[in-house]
Amino acid sequence: MATLILGTVGRVIGGPIGGLVGTLLGGTIDRGLFGGGAAREGPRLANLAVQSAAYGEPLPRIYGRMRVAGNLVWTAGIKESRTRSGGGKSGPATNTYSYSSSFAVIVAARTIVRVERIWADGKLLRDGSGTLNFPATIRTYRGDEDQPVDPLIAAFEGAGGAPAYRGLAYLVFEDLPLADYGNRIPNLTFEVVADDAAVGVGAIAVDIGAGLVTAHGDFPTVVGFAAAQAGSIRQTLTTLGTVADLTLGDDGAELRAGVGTAAAVLVEADLGAGDGHAPAAPRQETRAADAAVPDAVWLSYSDLARDYQTGIQAATRRTPAVRVDQHDLTIAASAVDAKALAAAALRRAIAARTTSQLALPWRYAAIRPGDMVVAPGDPLPWRVTHRTITGAVIDCEVERVADSGGAATSLTDAGRSYAAPDAPQGPTLLHLLDLPALPGPLPTVPQLLVAAGGTNSGWRRADILVSRDGGETYQLATTVVAPATIGSAATVLAAGPTTRWDRRATVDVELAAADADLQSASEAAVLAGANLALIGDEIVQFAAITQLGARRFRLDTLLRGRRGSEAAVRGHAVGERFVLLDERIVPIDLPDEAVGATLRVKAVGPGEDDAAVSARVVLPRGVALRPLSPAAVTVVKTASGDQAIAWRRRSRAGYAWNDGTDVPVAEDGERYRVTVQSGDVILRTAEVGTSEWTYATVDRASDAPAAAALTIGVAQVSAAVGPGQATIAPL
Repeated sequence: MATLILGTVGRVIGGPIGGLVGTLLGGTIDRGLFGGGAAREGPRLANLAVQSAAYGEPLPRIYGRMRVAGNLVWTAGIKESRTRSGGGKSGPATNTYSYSSSFAVIVAARTIVRVERIWADGKLLRDGSGTLNFPATIRTYRGDEDQPVDPLIAAFEGAGGAPAYRGLAYLVFEDLPLADYGNRIPNLTFEVVADDAAVGVGAIAVDIGAGLVTAHGDFPTVVGFAAAQAGSIRQTLTTLGTVADLTLGDDGAELRAGVGTAAAVLVEADLGAGDGHAPAAPRQETRAADAAVPDAVWLSYSDLARDYQTGIQAATRRTPAVRVDQHDLTIAASAVDAKALAAAALRRAIAARTTSQLALPWRYAAIRPGDMVVAPGDPLPWRVTHRTITGAVIDCEVERVADSGGAATSLTDAGRSYAAPDAPQGPTLLHLLDLPALPGPLPTVPQLLVAAGGTNSGWRRADILVSRDGGETYQLATTVVAPATIGSAATVLAAGPTTRWDRRATVDVELAAADADLQSASEAAVLAGANLALIGDEIVQFAAITQLGARRFRLDTLLRGRRGSEAAVRGHAVGERFVLLDERIVPIDLPDEAVGATLRVKAVGPGEDDAAVSARVVLPRGVALRPLSPAAVTVVKTASGDQAIAWRRRSRAGYAWNDGTDVPVAEDGERYRVTVQSGDVILRTAEVGTSEWTYATVDRASDAPAAAALTIGVAQVSAAVGPGQATIAPL
């Protein structure tokens, strides 16, 4: 209102410039009267477009168990939610924004059994049992030919325009929170189970062939295989040929995939069959040059022991390996099995350097490429690679088949790699601390310190919501993104000195998280500020740490009653709080009127329903703004019989003992409140501006009988929160 009135008056009196001045002045008055002003905008996405999924990308056909990336085929876009906090007398309002998205991802181009683990940006989103690391709504469609349309997609697209993706296995994510992924849809990978048991290579070949391929022979099995690249059926089957001793043949009627069974035992008299004119040689054997054989075979695969991360196993026949054959296979295997596959591939390459030409009579016409034949007197079989028929003669090109090579070696190692923790977020442990000012710039407004964390390594973050109206509404105050080191005291910390090292008292603490840790520090580092912690209500520092168990530590060589907390040196108990006061403690600035008022605080983890999270009740006292208690209070009787009381100030602005200088005054001015008490009864109060006060004899006589035991209390006064902790001395 003042903005409108003074702006108008200013334009009438002073023209445009007067109007501008009036508007600015009126805005200042309005903000003083009503609070608020222009709302502050928190971080916000400039573009709500989601990541694209290229049209025409091949969809994988999954066999057995594999980890694959999905194909994003539908999205409702990114939804923006706004939370408004602040405003009124506390200052301008702040708008904060959060984002979520609903989308569908195809994982397989055939029917599957289920989807187990899900990773988002490489971090586990859902474990194998179906437990989510934080709440999310995910629906799985197995790819049946009669699967229904997802209701969310139908709601957005309409019943007539919503695809059911029949024959395709896919998942629908509904309102997935995006804060953990940079406010974008994360890169998702899925552990897809298409047949619970291992699957035979022959069955894979037949399925991929779609009725054009038959399989014969004893095929090996693999844990998982993904046909994930665009190309011909022959290209995919050739890849399978690296996994198994498999050959492909086309006899004009069908494409046949075969492995090593003996199809025919040759008779010596049948070798060298002719067309009736001149018989052929019984056998024409050729051995290729040694350089045609690889020195090593490298095989890359998806390692089962490392969450399907790519591993490489090698088989070497000589070093240095000049010629290396590398095969990138989309199979899931253990390191031992992959090593065995590489060794088998190398043995096949060595054996296949030996080839032979066979001329056989008509009764061997049933032999096809891929079949095995056994020659007379030869211990190892041969594989037919090509066959031609000339008149009554069957001409076969064959290659030597390697022996089995024995059992797979166990002298293999999958290597080491980082695996994202499988632990879910879990509940949030919350400590709300109202403490003296910690190292760093002095606070100028009341503060509440937040220490939040979890009991496992999966804890990631928590939004801290604060209500000042009894829980009617909550505002986002801050977000804790690093877990604090918190726990409890397992033993009682005995009282000790506050002006020197305490080398006698120790305390055992039990940390809440199994992966939390405490470290020793030198005494010089401790004096410089290291290892500051809260035990109960006492702030301590510790130099020596002894680990007693997985989460239990003993603190030794202590500095006690730090930063003005000497009043809490006595009265410790088992089970009281332990909090490491480091950079992971997050402050919340409060308005002045919050001091002495009841606040309700919630710590809400990713995806949690804030309405279901219980609130903690706290009554801020503005301890960080309170002056420290004075030191070295002395009482000296003067010649006139008066009592001269003096003291040395302490300051929130400096804790070091600097020779020759006094500590700075951290308050608006230097003022002290002096009280004379008899027990709990205050007899006299005075406020002075210097660090001394005289208790006159006449005042002493009027306050209490001469024999009464009196005490003197001295407290420094803050203009913001009043007197701080008093130092008590006997009179």
